[in-house]
Amino acid sequence: MFSSLKNNLITMKNQAVKNSSNQNEDYVERSHAEMQRRFVDLQFKRSELEEQLKIVNEVLFSLGREMEQHFSYNQLYK
Repeated sequence: MFSSLKNNLITMKNQAVKNSSNQNEDYVERSHAEMQRRFVDLQFKRSELEEQLKIVNEVLFSLGREMEQHFSYNQLYK
């Protein structure tokens, strides 16, 4: 009877260790999935910002050319 109780306790302890291990593995998998999701989200945002920056640079370059033309025009006709 004592050995049966001892075996039951050992079995319960092993199950507790397995459950703890499974919970840890689940946590690691969820954490990894969340990091992957955030990484993809940040890559998408970076791509959008790069496109916006490209447009801003084009507008600034165009504005700079217009300012130079305006300055040259004023120098010629003043």
